[in-house]
Amino acid sequence: MQFTIFDFFSLLCGVAVFLYGMQLGEKSLRIVGGTTLRKGITIITRHRLSAYIAGFLTTIITQSSSATTVILVSLVSVHLMTLRQSLGMILGADLGTTLTVQLFALKFYEIAPLLIATGFFMSSGPSNRKMHGYGRLLLAMGFIFFGMHMITKSVEPLRSFAVFEQMMKASFMNPFYGLLVGTLITSIIHSSAATLVIITALLQSFQSVSVSAVPVSGFLPVILGANLGTCVTAFMSTFKADIEGVRVAWAHFFFKLIGTVIVFPLVCFMQNVNFFEGQPVAFQVALYHTLFNLFISVLFLPLLHPFEWLLQKHIKPGKKKLQKFSIEYINENTLSIPLLAISQTVKEVGRMSDTVSLMIDESKHLLEKFDAYRRNRILDKDDEVDYIHEEIIRFLTRITREELPSEQVSRIQQLLMITTNLEHIGDIISKMIARLAEKIENSPLPLSIEGKQDILEFFQYTGKNFKEVMAAFVLNDLQLVDSVFRSKNETTELYNKLFDRHMNRLYKRKPESLQTTAIHIDLLEEIHRMNHFTFRIADDILKSREQQ
Repeated sequence: MQFTIFDFFSLLCGVAVFLYGMQLGEKSLRIVGGTTLRKGITIITRHRLSAYIAGFLTTIITQSSSATTVILVSLVSVHLMTLRQSLGMILGADLGTTLTVQLFALKFYEIAPLLIATGFFMSSGPSNRKMHGYGRLLLAMGFIFFGMHMITKSVEPLRSFAVFEQMMKASFMNPFYGLLVGTLITSIIHSSAATLVIITALLQSFQSVSVSAVPVSGFLPVILGANLGTCVTAFMSTFKADIEGVRVAWAHFFFKLIGTVIVFPLVCFMQNVNFFEGQPVAFQVALYHTLFNLFISVLFLPLLHPFEWLLQKHIKPGKKKLQKFSIEYINENTLSIPLLAISQTVKEVGRMSDTVSLMIDESKHLLEKFDAYRRNRILDKDDEVDYIHEEIIRFLTRITREELPSEQVSRIQQLLMITTNLEHIGDIISKMIARLAEKIENSPLPLSIEGKQDILEFFQYTGKNFKEVMAAFVLNDLQLVDSVFRSKNETTELYNKLFDRHMNRLYKRKPESLQTTAIHIDLLEEIHRMNHFTFRIADDILKSREQQ
């Protein structure tokens, strides 16, 4: 049997289907299981054993320890988990990923067509969203095992190539070569399970030639290399992670590296010993892979606290360029977990509203008594609001690239509108209210006593509306939002009432009112515009809830 170009393409297709299944499973878990994941974070990681089990179960679903580790880097970077909590989950994830190879050894791939068919009809039928999500998970698992089947069939003809037989022997004769091969292949395809499936298929395909006499234990360096190579994906995910997320990736690497350093010297002893003689090749590869990760778990689980201390002592943050403004909650590492990303955005919008609220308080004092320092502080705060607004918009538009359920899309649209309206209110304060306050200071005559009281009364009323709406947003208090929104007509009536008062003072020809009438009317208009955007925020909140 000759290895043809068609077999080569089949091998590539098998690897592609396998990896696509892993990506689909990871994505489906993040979308469907996002709520459960978020609620369970503080519960499942209270103890190292419960965290270990959580990592194991999560990886059974995603079929990828790399995917689980990337999720952990994200969660730790945004401070939803601590480094200590993540360490136990990493060890559990490393054991969980061995299940894929074990199922391959049991020829679980034979039911792949059933999984694909069932998953397809569940995810495309007129059922509820949760059923669609479970269907996509089944579909992903079917792709994973169907990819395994394609890999197995496509590498069988490789036995006709002498070069592959020589490579297999070289991996046995030179443990360092085998370690390098396993590491490089896994670094490229980002899956230790895929590497071991390929190696297992190659071993099986050479059963009729001399390599078959070599015990599978001789290929332990390749298995160790596959475990090392899987750390690359976690390091790639730390590009924009904070120092705690970086430490998670280093922890994963050190677990694998130290385990490899301890086990590697045993390779020479194990090369000529067949511990599981008579067992299928796939079973032996799966068993060695599992035993290695069990060894790592037994070695490190009792040492997680001192291991965390070593990471914190030696993995330190580099020097960062200082920025005038910063964001505190949103982090690009949560983009792949939409529910968490939205939750963090809500916190960032709340922080943005706190800054606008501070601007409102400062501008009220500015109207009472002008102060250049206070005006400059308002302008500086507006720059911060603009910065946060831009970062939130950029972040939210990246979330929408994912396939999201309708309620999450609605929530994102709400956040986009709210942050834009907050930015408008900040601009009114800095560009109009502060400027008009300065004009009052430079005017030959001050505002009339009655006029100033009217302006401050309207401003205080407006600030109260704003703070109540934003408090209701953060607390998800729809009754309070509705209460403020129903005061819209009352606000307009107050504006008209204060406008009429000013007109009456003009008719009485008060010098102060005549001199400052343009400033007075402009102030009333701008404060009224602030109410307009506040009521738009309230309306966005109410409409979003109606759509869910």
